[in-house]
Amino acid sequence: MRFSKSWIVSAKDLSVFRNNKFILYSLIAMPLLMGLIIPLTLIYSIEAQAALLTQTQLVEMANYLVNTLSSFFVLTAVALPTIIASYSFIGEKLEKSLEPLLSTPTTDGELLFGKSLGALIPCIGATYIGELIFVIVVNGWSMINLGTFLLPTVYWALVTGIVIPLAGVLSVEANIIISSRVNDLRAAQQIGGIIIMPMVLLTLLPSLIQTIPMVTITLILSGGLAIADIGLFYLSKATFQRE
Repeated sequence: MRFSKSWIVSAKDLSVFRNNKFILYSLIAMPLLMGLIIPLTLIYSIEAQAALLTQTQLVEMANYLVNTLSSFFVLTAVALPTIIASYSFIGEKLEKSLEPLLSTPTTDGELLFGKSLGALIPCIGATYIGELIFVIVVNGWSMINLGTFLLPTVYWALVTGIVIPLAGVLSVEANIIISSRVNDLRAAQQIGGIIIMPMVLLTLLPSLIQTIPMVTITLILSGGLAIADIGLFYLSKATFQRE
């Protein structure tokens, strides 16, 4: 596989996304909302219990909530591709540029990898911007009110560095497969939304299961996501038809 060929496809898609107002606004609005709503939820939950708990108990509660709420940024990473990746091939069809694209001297793998990378970069980038806002707000509040920084934690680092990229890749690949086989953008986004629901539940497992350490579940989940990413990429190559 020639990365230079894939990057040509990615760069073209990134240019198209920058000029699409709906995609651009989605990339701005979703991380901004998540970056503010999640820490405000955390702060409200802690302050509601402040009069009933000791300082030590408040810090313990805050640490648990920080880890739990960190999982919700995975939602951004898997939801944005339903908007962006679903536009990948359908956008080419709408702009009548699909045939020239398919006739370029790229292999199916290079084309699909380029499409995936072009959708993944803005999705993960936007998610990390939301996380940055989350970290700044949470740590600013916790330092003033609890006398300590709540982030980073080991669980947060695993979610941010491993789970979010892997979940984003899986969602991008699934939505690109849908985009290559469906002609209607809205239908592709609806199908993509249905498909990512099991992924959302899986990524929230570490915060839902109390009997196993969150870090352990996250590492197992990461391994499963990595296997699924590789499998889905080869499945997309096997089922992709240029005709």
